[in-house]
Amino acid sequence: MVDKKELQRKYLQLQILRQQMTAMLEEKAVVEERINELSSTIDSLKKLHSIKTSEEMWSSLGSGSFVRAEIKDTEKVVIGIGAGIFAKKSAGDAAETLEGRLKELNTVNDEIMAELNKINIQLLALEPEVEKLAGQQSA
Repeated sequence: MVDKKELQRKYLQLQILRQQMTAMLEEKAVVEERINELSSTIDSLKKLHSIKTSEEMWSSLGSGSFVRAEIKDTEKVVIGIGAGIFAKKSAGDAAETLEGRLKELNTVNDEIMAELNKINIQLLALEPEVEKLAGQQSA
């Protein structure tokens, strides 16, 4: 006869693992979104030198809204350096700073992937156990 408490314990463990996986997948999506945003910004910074001053372009206001703007300076940009503080840097220095952040985020993304793989292995091992115990319980 199957121990009902053992089945409940394993089922609870299974549910916790599933919740952890869901939370980590959400975190991974946020990190990947930030990676894409940084990659796009770095690409734009690297192309900035090819834009002539006094050229017009569409400038993002956020939330999918844009305004026509005239380029006054392609040498310097303002970037956030953390804690609501901004600094004026050359486009090249700004790209380097953002590439450092991108490298850190890629490391975080790799760590999340490794943890997701561990959780998945645990789930794949635990699910058949729970099904077997549940089948024995109903028999």
